[in-house]
Amino acid sequence: MTLHGEKQQEKWRDFAAGITMGTAMVPVFVLVPLMLREVGMDFAGAYTASVLAAILGTLVMGLLRLPLALMPSVAMSSYLVYLVGISQGLSWQQLLGAGFAASAVGSFLSCLSVGRWLREAVPPVICRLIPGGIGVMLIITGLIQSRILVRSPWTVSMLGNFQDPMAYLGLMGILLTLIMMAMQFRGALLWGFAFMSVVSFAEGFWAVPDAPFMLPEGLDKVAGQLNLVAENDGEAVHLIAAVLTLLVIWGSMNWSALQVLPEELRESRKRAKSLTAIFAMGCVSSLGGSLPVSLSPVSAVGMSCGGRGFMTALGAAILLTAALFCEPALRSLADFPVMVVPVLVGAGFMLIQRMIREFQHHSVKWDLPELAAAASLLLIMPLSGSMAAGLGAAVIGYCLLHGVAGEGKQIPVASWLLAAMFVLYFVYAAL
Repeated sequence: MTLHGEKQQEKWRDFAAGITMGTAMVPVFVLVPLMLREVGMDFAGAYTASVLAAILGTLVMGLLRLPLALMPSVAMSSYLVYLVGISQGLSWQQLLGAGFAASAVGSFLSCLSVGRWLREAVPPVICRLIPGGIGVMLIITGLIQSRILVRSPWTVSMLGNFQDPMAYLGLMGILLTLIMMAMQFRGALLWGFAFMSVVSFAEGFWAVPDAPFMLPEGLDKVAGQLNLVAENDGEAVHLIAAVLTLLVIWGSMNWSALQVLPEELRESRKRAKSLTAIFAMGCVSSLGGSLPVSLSPVSAVGMSCGGRGFMTALGAAILLTAALFCEPALRSLADFPVMVVPVLVGAGFMLIQRMIREFQHHSVKWDLPELAAAASLLLIMPLSGSMAAGLGAAVIGYCLLHGVAGEGKQIPVASWLLAAMFVLYFVYAAL
C-alpha cells in the first residue's frame, strides 16, 4: 500500500509539474503570433497552429520519457520576422518554408554518423553554463515585463517607478514566489501565477473579455502555406542564408538546451533521439502553419518542480489544450503581462541553481577562455534577449582564446567549424 501510494504521489507530482510548465509556456503563444501578424499572417491562425504544434511536440517528448516542452522560440521567431521577413522582404510563407527546409536537413543529418560529430561541437563548459544564461535571461525578461527595470538613456537599464502598479505588483509576486520556493512549497510558480491573476483582476487591471472562449479558428489560412520558391536572385540568397542560419543556430540551441536534463535522464542515445525528434517536429509544425518548434527554456520549470516523464508532458499538453480555446482571454493578458512575471523569475532562479549544481559535480579550470565563455552567456544572452547571440559569442571567444594561447589542437574540429558558422551568422545579421 505504501509503495502504491508513493507511485500515485510521484505521478501527481509529475502531472502538477507539467501544469506549471504549461503555464510558463502560455505567454509565448501571444507574443509569437503578434510578431507574425506584422508580416501579414493571420493572428488566430498563427495562434492555433503554434499551440497545436506545441501540444504535439511536447507529447512526443513525453513518449520518449523526457519532461521537455517544444514550442516556437521567441528569439528565433524575432530573427525570422524582423531580420529575414521585414528587413529583407520575405513573406511569412517563405519563413515557414525556410523553417521546413532547415528542419528537414537537420533531421537527415542527425540520423547520420556526422550527427554525433556535430553534437560534440559545443564545448562541455559552455553546455554547463547554458542553464545559467537562460536563467538570467528569464529573470531580466520578467523584470522588464513588470517594469521593475526600464530603459535608460545613460545605461543599459535602470529601476522603474514603484508608484507604477505594474512595478509594485510584479515585485509583490516575485517576493511571494521566492518565499514559497525557499519554504519548498510545492507548485510555488503555479501559485504565484494564480495569486497575481487574482490580484490583477481584483484591482481592475485585467478584465475578462465579453467572449473569453472561442473555438480554434484560422488554421485553414496558415496550414500548408509554406513556400520555398524565390521570385528573384535576391530573395533566393536571403532564403538560402535563412535556412543555413536556422540550421546552425537552431540545432546548436536545441542540443545545448538538452544539457539542462537531470543527470539520470542525460543518456547520450536518448539525447540523440530527442534531437532527431525535435527536427522532425519542426517539419510537422512548418507544414501545419507554425514556425519550427524547438526545445523551450521553460522545460526547466517542469523539471525543477519534480517532473521526470510522460505525465509531465501530459499535464502541459492538457493545459495547452485548454489554452487553445482561450485565445481572446490570452490576447487580453498581453496588455497586462505582470501575471507571468513570478513564473519567469522563479524559473530563472531554478535554472541558475541547476548550473551551480553542475559545476559542483564537475569542476572546471577557470582560465581566460572559460571566463570569456561564461561572461558571454551570462551577459550577452540576457542583455540581447537572444540565446543565439550569447551562444555564438561564447563559442567564438572560447575557440579564439584557446587558439591564440597555443591550445588550438585541443579544440575539436567541430567546435572550430561551429565558431566559423557563428561568425558568418553575426556578419550576416549585421548586413
